[in-house]
Amino acid sequence: MATQVVKIDKSGRIKLPKNMREAFGFLPETDVVIELRENGIFIKPKLEMTPITKRIAGMELPVSDWSQMEEEIEKGYLK
Repeated sequence: MATQVVKIDKSGRIKLPKNMREAFGFLPETDVVIELRENGIFIKPKLEMTPITKRIAGMELPVSDWSQMEEEIEKGYLK
């Protein structure tokens, strides 16, 4: 993995080098997750989560009542 030294500006911002932004798909306005770790910080892209109902619907399961299933999932239980 590549290593580069960058400066923190007066506002506390760090400019990620272009090659690193491109390698991880950091586009302008991308949300990132910053984790504080024992040996430093870790920055990673925030992954968008597909709602569980859409993931289940994509499985093409033989369900007779999708609205009932969605309601039960949102309530946190299944029959």
